[in-house]
Amino acid sequence: MKKFNFNLDPLLVLRERDEQNARMALSEVNAQVERINQHIAKLEASVTGTFASWNGESGRRFAPTDRIGLAGQVAELQRQADEARKLMQKAQERRTKAMKALQDASRSRKVVTNLKEKRFKEYTAEVQKQEAIEIEDIFNARRRTI
Repeated sequence: MKKFNFNLDPLLVLRERDEQNARMALSEVNAQVERINQHIAKLEASVTGTFASWNGESGRRFAPTDRIGLAGQVAELQRQADEARKLMQKAQERRTKAMKALQDASRSRKVVTNLKEKRFKEYTAEVQKQEAIEIEDIFNARRRTI
């Protein structure tokens, strides 16, 4: 009997590559989300640090003009944090799309894999059937000669 040959192997390879590319895209987006989270935490810590530095810890007296500088510095840090949150929202949307793409690619690959497994089971059953017929023929041939 001839060797098992699945004629859709090139399609399976393409589906596996698509799934792998989708996994890489998802991991890149996850890394980006993590970097943005760290940036937001850093900005929030800077706001806290700015307030702490102006609370008289610097050892000098707090002047009314210093309040303007403090307000401007805090406003700039909060603006940067707001921009980072907007970037985070966009990154999370990209992550959702990447997860959906990975699910779709995985589903497509699984369809072809299941088809391959089904055809291999059919091939195995046919091989076993052919072997049983050959064994029966050999048995019958020996019986006739006796």
